[in-house]
Amino acid sequence: MDRFSEQAADEFLAAFPEWREFARSEQRDDGSSYFVLQIDPPAQAAVEHGLLVHTDNDEVTVGFDFYHSHFDSMVGDGEHFGTTAAVALVRQIVSERVAVVSWWLGESWAGSSQIEAGAQPSAKFVKDYSRIRVRSWKGTFNADIGV
Repeated sequence: MDRFSEQAADEFLAAFPEWREFARSEQRDDGSSYFVLQIDPPAQAAVEHGLLVHTDNDEVTVGFDFYHSHFDSMVGDGEHFGTTAAVALVRQIVSERVAVVSWWLGESWAGSSQIEAGAQPSAKFVKDYSRIRVRSWKGTFNADIGV
């Protein structure tokens, strides 16, 4: 793996050592490789896509259900940046402090975001949708809302 991916892998596996067996590397078309961590949540989460972390494109991408976010050295919350911010988001997801929201127009995805668990989703940047899907790690905050 490239140096960035090795450092991200070290940071994630130090934070979540119980997930070591789910870590792997994948190869790009140019022959270089990057870190991948794929974790299935509890069945109650009722998600289409479990937790996925990868370092392709020299950034950390964290995805859960239909939401994903990219982290590079400039992305963070003022205290945590880059991989550290990505680890912090994963901690928030698996502890159910954060849920993910996706907006749908019929069967077409219209956007996604994260929200504080239990908060009402706000569609500030999504203009046209017919339903809202909220998912949390253990399913505690799951909701399917028709509008």
